[in-house]
Amino acid sequence: MEWTSNNGFENLQSLVPGFDILIEDWDLNLRDDIGVEPSRFVDSNPGLIEISVTPFGLSGPYARWKSSPLVQLALGGYMYLTGERGKEPLMLPGRQPDYLTGLNASAAIHIALWERERSGSGQFLEMSMLETLATLHQFTMEMTTFEGVLRMRNGNQWQKESSFASYGITTLPCSDGYICFGISTEDQWERLCAMIGRVDLIDDPNYDTRIKRADNSEYLDELLTEWIANRTRREIFVETSEIWGLPTAPILDMSEVVKDEQFIYRNIFHDQVFGKGQTVTFPKYPYIASEMKPRIGMAPGLGEHTEDVLRTK
Repeated sequence: MEWTSNNGFENLQSLVPGFDILIEDWDLNLRDDIGVEPSRFVDSNPGLIEISVTPFGLSGPYARWKSSPLVQLALGGYMYLTGERGKEPLMLPGRQPDYLTGLNASAAIHIALWERERSGSGQFLEMSMLETLATLHQFTMEMTTFEGVLRMRNGNQWQKESSFASYGITTLPCSDGYICFGISTEDQWERLCAMIGRVDLIDDPNYDTRIKRADNSEYLDELLTEWIANRTRREIFVETSEIWGLPTAPILDMSEVVKDEQFIYRNIFHDQVFGKGQTVTFPKYPYIASEMKPRIGMAPGLGEHTEDVLRTK
């Protein structure tokens, strides 16, 4: 429905009494333009669950300001953490703040549905992209507020600051690209040492704690790079995972992702025909269910169902 033109908004209002859930992204500026208070639709339909998804929420000094994923990542503290130490902050690819806020919005709607089952009442929900980012910082905020340590950019290595410092989460070059390691436990560290033929490091006092290993990460990267330099990503992946039981992975580009044997085995991708016989491949739903099979297809075009909906309201 093109609800912002002609009688579109009046048509929308006439449909609200029959709505179960309403998802919208009307910021304060748009709400002023169309004259809609946050509680208006819930007042007219007490069972309605309405959620407003905006960059900054509907209150506060930024509520009327424009935004983008780059703005959100900058204000949310993520750009400060992304990139190489001593170099400029970097953004994440894609529209990560939007995707993650959508997941949070879905969770909020489900919680409101459970509450409606209990109380019989709907409610108005607010979802802020910026606040979503604030909830995703793992222990970065606690490092600052509790330990007084500011987490820094560390490129493809784990951080070296605070009691969370460790070595073994790193990305290194091999003969045909890059491979990443996710070593995080003492047992994995000992197996890594055995794999590269350096069991002497296990009892070396310079490396007998994860914090000491973090302090000597450059030297340990050199040793590991020496071991992987003449091996392919596949050779390293198979040996480290199957034989040594270590968490590693090759860095894949998208043309390799769609051909990866794990994805293919679990049939995660879907080929959809659209337009003039063109085909696009995209991921299906990210779970396997024993009793249901969600429908997969293209999203409806703008206004595709308007006449049908208005005719049956």
